[in-house]
Amino acid sequence: METLHRLQHQDVMRDSPAKDELQANVQRPRELKKILDLRETEEESEKMGSRGSEQQGSKESQEDKTNSSSSRNMENPLRLQHQDVMRDSPAEKELQVKIEKPREEKKILDLRETEEELEKMRVLLLQLEMIQEIERVLRRRGDSEKRGYRESRQEESRKERESTPEEKRYDPNDPTLIIVDEEDQLDFELDNFQSPRALMSCGHAVTPTSLTNWCRRQLDQGQRFFVCGMPGCDAQWSFKEVHRMALLTPDEMRYFENKIFENIKNCFDMKSCPGCKTTMMRNDFTNLCVQCTVCTNDRKKPFFFCWQCLREWRGPSPRTDRCDNKDCYNKPLETLKNCPDMTFLHVVGVKSVPSIRACTACGFLLGHDKTGCKNLVCPRCGKSFCFVCLKNTGVCCETSEPFDACSSGVAPRQTSIPVLKRVDWFH
Repeated sequence: METLHRLQHQDVMRDSPAKDELQANVQRPRELKKILDLRETEEESEKMGSRGSEQQGSKESQEDKTNSSSSRNMENPLRLQHQDVMRDSPAEKELQVKIEKPREEKKILDLRETEEELEKMRVLLLQLEMIQEIERVLRRRGDSEKRGYRESRQEESRKERESTPEEKRYDPNDPTLIIVDEEDQLDFELDNFQSPRALMSCGHAVTPTSLTNWCRRQLDQGQRFFVCGMPGCDAQWSFKEVHRMALLTPDEMRYFENKIFENIKNCFDMKSCPGCKTTMMRNDFTNLCVQCTVCTNDRKKPFFFCWQCLREWRGPSPRTDRCDNKDCYNKPLETLKNCPDMTFLHVVGVKSVPSIRACTACGFLLGHDKTGCKNLVCPRCGKSFCFVCLKNTGVCCETSEPFDACSSGVAPRQTSIPVLKRVDWFH
């Protein structure tokens, strides 16, 4: 019975995976022992060969060579057998894999570092090329801007010289002029005009030609006022002073008037006729009833329209408030009438001031944000006035400071809209 059980156990173990694993674990130490024995045999053979060669003299060297060659021939079978065993053993293969793996990993790391360095160099080269291209573009742009500026300045100088072909001169005996022996401070082009120099109201010396050129340049640039060109001087010259000091010719006078009107036309109270759409300007600023001469000639009868509602006039005239058309009313006046009061934050002793005022020159509606001083500058016409008393800034500042209450008190709400007259711009 025991023999039967043993045979059954052997059959089961022979076919089971556990049997295979057990045999592999048993065989592996044996193979390693064989490898170690073979290595020890080789080492002993080499030691014996080295001792024999040391004991023999020079005369027996040939014999030693023969013996050593014969011994090597004897060892060759053992060495070949050892190499075959080592080559086919799993332990040798595993050892080689462990030795080769770090080398391969080092090669991979070296390749990666090389690739990273190449990528960095490529990025640096691209950045350098971009910087060089940007510098070239900026250089070309700067050259073109400089060239364009020089050409524009040359063209402006040419136009100025054509507009004033002959130099104008002051009369040294003119009692209305203050003749001085100073440099022409408006001769920015260094033309060295030969006329005597005279003082403007701001105290700077000019010649009539340099003054003409400077004022013309301001008008060509869209300016509506004439200001001194010296640094730190904010003096504003009237058209009357420029006309007298520049010795304007009739052609220059017409050019200046047309340019001034063109630059400030949006400031005037100009509207289109509802009949023919012709742009018109009122002569009587106190009458809303306006006659259109174009429609009158076309219709062969007088044609009047309301300047406020821009419809054909109904009712008696003249009137300053409205016509008899339905819904004809002055919207800016309604705004001035119904706007709330305000109190300044930084002006001492000023309360109950209307929050909206009409510019005292052109009628443009303005509001104050309650901060800062009490003076405002109209963005449309450039007029500076006090928001509290509605006087010109210069007049108000004669009796009070910008952050103090006005001597005349708070001006009442405006009941009419001021209108800019064309003649006001030429005085």
